[in-house]
Amino acid sequence: MKAFTIVDQSTGTLRPNEMPAPPAPAEDQVQLELIGTSINPIDPLVAKGYGAPLLNTKRQVPLIPGRDAVARVVEVGKGVTDLRPGQRVLVAASPRTGGTYAAVFNLPRKCVAPIEDSLSDATAAGLGYAGLTALQALAAAGLSADNARGKTLCINGASGGVGSIALVVARRWGATITAVASQRNQDWVRRLGADQTVDYRDAAAMAAIDADIILNFAAPGDNHRQDPLLDLLRRRDTPGRAYVNTTNPVLSSVTDKGVVGGLATSGGIYARKRLAARRAGIHYRWVLFKENAEQLAYLAKVFADLGTPTIVSDSWPLDALPEAFNDPKGPPSPGKGVFMVNAP
Repeated sequence: MKAFTIVDQSTGTLRPNEMPAPPAPAEDQVQLELIGTSINPIDPLVAKGYGAPLLNTKRQVPLIPGRDAVARVVEVGKGVTDLRPGQRVLVAASPRTGGTYAAVFNLPRKCVAPIEDSLSDATAAGLGYAGLTALQALAAAGLSADNARGKTLCINGASGGVGSIALVVARRWGATITAVASQRNQDWVRRLGADQTVDYRDAAAMAAIDADIILNFAAPGDNHRQDPLLDLLRRRDTPGRAYVNTTNPVLSSVTDKGVVGGLATSGGIYARKRLAARRAGIHYRWVLFKENAEQLAYLAKVFADLGTPTIVSDSWPLDALPEAFNDPKGPPSPGKGVFMVNAP
């Protein structure tokens, strides 16, 4: 079968390859046929060995990347009773679980959720991994559909995949949102529902952000420090302040120091940061992606609503995937760029 693989992790170059078809799905697994997929920022990093002591313990090569997809069920393993062959599903899988850049692939049942006809293939192709990360960050900040209305939220990195989805969901929940993005992506975040927009290069505007909850989805290199905007919360005395960061040093520490040393180092950093934040009255959390079929199903429902703005900025044929993946500028932005098997 056709797949896109990494053969040499020293370069991390993605290439088309012929691979054996997967075996029949094991217990609690689902076999899936790819319809479309996307690139997440973690994918090119994992391709070069990022987090390998934790994420690719067997050092498997060729490595099939890919964290999300829209796919069709081919076959279900023993114990899977709620899915049927031919059903479309939304897919999100951690690097430890398996990749989606293949014509056919097997994943645990927890990595998929059935989707309605009103959710387009293109939207579903880029929704899973970034969407779960966004939902889990919102939850870590204490936000939900039941309590978000009236809360003031700042999303740093709002025009990326995770930020765009978090913006759409938080807006749906009724939060008041300041979106931090580059000048060229200001219109994008306004279209998604931002109440205010800030160019991250405008130091005065950044210092004047009015929010009690901050979600940081921007890479450290975009802001030159690990916890941008945390000082804003320290200067406030309002209740309910929270800071959530998806850009944390867990995987980089594991890459450099191995599982035990890396987790010990990053765990120590996390404990110190949480303690310092707690003393200032701030709820501080790091978020790492975790598979969750119920949250996937919720995402599918939200984005199946025809009134929900799209988070897809562009769509290409699947054969264009290697060129985009290997581009040093990173995944297409704003929002999500998707790669479809049957592109128009």
